[in-house]
Amino acid sequence: MLKTFLLLAMCFMMTLTLHAAGSTESKGVQQPRVANMASTYVPQESWVYPAFERLAAEGYLPTAFFSLRPWTRMDCARLVEEAEGRIPEEPLTADAPTLLQSLKEEFASELARRSGDHNKELRLESLDQRETAIAGRPLTDGFHFAETLVDDDGRPFGEGINIYSGASFRATAGPFAAYIKTEIQRVPSAPTGFFRGRILEANVSVAFSNNQFTLGRQSLWWGPARSGATLFSNNAEPIDMLRYDRVRPFVLPGFLRLLGPIRAQVLVGRLSGAQFVHPVSTFFGSPGVALRDQPFLHGEKFSFKPTPNFEFSVSRTVIFGGAGSPVNTATFLRSVFSAGTANGKNDPGDRRAAFDAQYRIPGLRRCLTGYFDGFADDEPFPLNYPTESVWLSGFFLRCVPRLPRLTFRAEGLLSPHRDLAFPGFFYFNVHYLSGYTNNRQLIGSWIGREADGQQAWATWHFSPRSSLELSGRSMTVNREFLRGGSLRDLRVAADIAVRPEWQVRVDGGAFHCYRRRHSEMRHSRFSFPIGRWGGQDDDSQFRTRNFGAG
Repeated sequence: MLKTFLLLAMCFMMTLTLHAAGSTESKGVQQPRVANMASTYVPQESWVYPAFERLAAEGYLPTAFFSLRPWTRMDCARLVEEAEGRIPEEPLTADAPTLLQSLKEEFASELARRSGDHNKELRLESLDQRETAIAGRPLTDGFHFAETLVDDDGRPFGEGINIYSGASFRATAGPFAAYIKTEIQRVPSAPTGFFRGRILEANVSVAFSNNQFTLGRQSLWWGPARSGATLFSNNAEPIDMLRYDRVRPFVLPGFLRLLGPIRAQVLVGRLSGAQFVHPVSTFFGSPGVALRDQPFLHGEKFSFKPTPNFEFSVSRTVIFGGAGSPVNTATFLRSVFSAGTANGKNDPGDRRAAFDAQYRIPGLRRCLTGYFDGFADDEPFPLNYPTESVWLSGFFLRCVPRLPRLTFRAEGLLSPHRDLAFPGFFYFNVHYLSGYTNNRQLIGSWIGREADGQQAWATWHFSPRSSLELSGRSMTVNREFLRGGSLRDLRVAADIAVRPEWQVRVDGGAFHCYRRRHSEMRHSRFSFPIGRWGGQDDDSQFRTRNFGAG
């Protein structure tokens, strides 16, 4: 009964979302033509999200939805305007005006378009040269054990020097936008080494009335945490999909106005790299060979903000189709609307439902934000099954006494043993034996199928684009799942801006120049008995150089 209610509620919300197009525009604030301007999405690794988060922690961004990313550049410009109208002449913290000014410089073109300029652009966004040196054998199987590198768009890596050379371009023309991010990847020791070109992201968009449809390869992040999202993260390679995005929040009429501003995303995509499926009584697949008929995936997420301090979201994904399971109108509708649990010909697919929320803590509104994210596998709602769901919870401390430039974040993760189920139940399915993966990498959280873990970050901010950060990550896999194992990870990262488009990083004595680069030094220790990785250490140094037009 609960499954049926949730499905009907999602369909109702999808209908209202499209019907409410343009209904939330403040009078005299935005012209209709701005609502029809398309724009590309800001990459998830961009510095702008931490900057926006620090402004939101102080209450300057009441309509920012951090559990539904990435954001379009036009919506980022809208948030800049929103913050500018709320920051007082004498703010409580000295860095708020600095953050705002840096964001205004980043989105100057989009701000000009919102003020009347034409939406026309063709731009080289960045050139990247990244070198990742790993001493020792790394972990590369997050589906069964763990991974040394996580939340990195599924980039391959191995022992030795891994080199990634890439470029990204963006273009806009009125209601249309296009984005492409390509990369040449050289992994010398995995396991025979390879050199290949890869399109990480490539998509085209069309916008109307603050709604945007995007077709192509895309990366998503559906959660409030930094260590990942339980349902959709960038841990795996971006997925080929058609996505609908309500890029600007809307408010429903009547008593539904109590739900506050709302954002929504709906997608249908196709996975890659699945090797095994077992529909009905037939087994398809062979080791090391991807199936010709890959499964499909659809997902829906709705985020609500009933107060400026409280945000919550509901979401679900379903894997359906693939080898032995024809895709047609009937099977698609069954995957969307079926509340049954039948296998065989009436199998509705591999379903997951998630719920996340974040709240600015009373009495410490400008300093402390708490949040959690959970998902249930083949159950209607994680809050109804708290002991049989995966959970991620944490807090973000914006202001530390006497240390105004320091921020601290800590998160705990748990994918527990599930009663009356086999070990490693989460992210797995008896029909889709390759699990909840894309190109054999988990689409959800790196915590995996049955483990617990923690991650923490202490960051000293010199400026909006410059910081020094110390972080640690640990993970312990339950012994009943493939004999268990553990991982410990320590990381130091420095990032110093010299000019708006150029930065310098110093890492472990190495000195590099680059444009908007990511560089870090890491020490890891792990032990997984079944993989014969007993008590190994690996030291990783990451060096990235990005050059391009600003």
